[in-house]
Amino acid sequence: MQLSKRSLYRMPWSMNDNPIGWLETTDKCNIHCLGCYRLQIAGHKPLEQIKEELRFFKEWRNCYNISIAGGEPLMHPDIVEIIRYIDELGMKPLLLTNGRALTREVLVEMKRVGLLGVAFHVDKMQQRQPEWNHKTEVELNELRQYYVDMVHDVGGLYCNTGMTVYQSNVHEIPEVVRWGNRNIDRVHGMVFITFRAAPVDLGIEYVTPDGAHVDAGELSYSAGQGVMEDTGLTSEDVWRTIRTEFPHYDASAYLGGTANHASIKWLLGVQAGVKGAMYGSIGARTMELSQVYYHWAHGTYLTYARNNKLGFGSVLLGLVDPEVRAAFKARLGDVLRHPGRLFQPIYLQSIGIIQAPDIMPDGRADMCDSCPDMTVYEGNLINSCRMDEWRLFGSFLTPQMATDISLPDESNIPEIEEETLIPVP
Repeated sequence: MQLSKRSLYRMPWSMNDNPIGWLETTDKCNIHCLGCYRLQIAGHKPLEQIKEELRFFKEWRNCYNISIAGGEPLMHPDIVEIIRYIDELGMKPLLLTNGRALTREVLVEMKRVGLLGVAFHVDKMQQRQPEWNHKTEVELNELRQYYVDMVHDVGGLYCNTGMTVYQSNVHEIPEVVRWGNRNIDRVHGMVFITFRAAPVDLGIEYVTPDGAHVDAGELSYSAGQGVMEDTGLTSEDVWRTIRTEFPHYDASAYLGGTANHASIKWLLGVQAGVKGAMYGSIGARTMELSQVYYHWAHGTYLTYARNNKLGFGSVLLGLVDPEVRAAFKARLGDVLRHPGRLFQPIYLQSIGIIQAPDIMPDGRADMCDSCPDMTVYEGNLINSCRMDEWRLFGSFLTPQMATDISLPDESNIPEIEEETLIPVP
């Protein structure tokens, strides 16, 4: 089972015409996540600076939605005003949160001023309240359920859940997908992000563009050997893990890498089903038509929508999309077996898989081509996942094999009979 870019639609997003803007509101947080991209350096960003950055997004990014991030954005004292201002500018505010500080009252107030929806990040490597620490992903489905039920009870909001994927929890992905399928009426999407870290103490050093050597160990996403053992997964690995157990699911669109022609950095799929049955996924043709049509009709590309119900007219997409035809055929067979499902609405549910930055053998970083999560830093668009390199060192860092490795005192080295070559990791 192998992915082929030829069967997928390459999303038409670019730096200056991209549906997503990543807004950094604060670097303060109320939990800790392994490999977090953000150090607590500056605290809450001033409201006027946030508004200036939002105007920058509006002019130079052509955003459909703004992902409100951090840190934990719910900790920002002006979070309601931030959401109101995004809506006032004609963009859709999506809150990215770990959920710990969310209450129904706050959610209702944010919806009142224009909130598009909420994306919850929950995984077992987070340090939360003691009762949720050291849980499996299956056990954490209870916490996910609590959050999505809150959003569903308020109503009229988009909702997705995300988790970071490590070597130690990749086998639990199917149970999270199964939970999401059972809640297709309230879980609009699921996102799986492969874990990456900047290796240190492994014969690798980091330099700035002017050749200065720096200590990358200061970054929150730096890691030694023990943590690096949890890296290495690709988007295709996650896709295969899901597809093996859920044949109704498949991907239809992607974004590639900036350095490796074969990498798939964003892999997007959209499933269709009802409560109790999944029918299939939309194909590349439908994904292309939806992006092109929405841009033609609204001037921006589409990402998230509050309503995930499939309209009856979508059956016409089966004329050009074989995957949609197969899904409606499965729907017909299910209704014949269970006539009561005829009156159930069909829902769409996305699965997004993100492969974080990789380091090439020549030291180049393979980033997401047309990165959707670019943020504003000192009047420029940069990749949000590496912003702390700019904050600490004034630029992106380039890894390279160490050229000056200190050797121990030769007087303490025992004699050996023949030369032994030790490979550099």
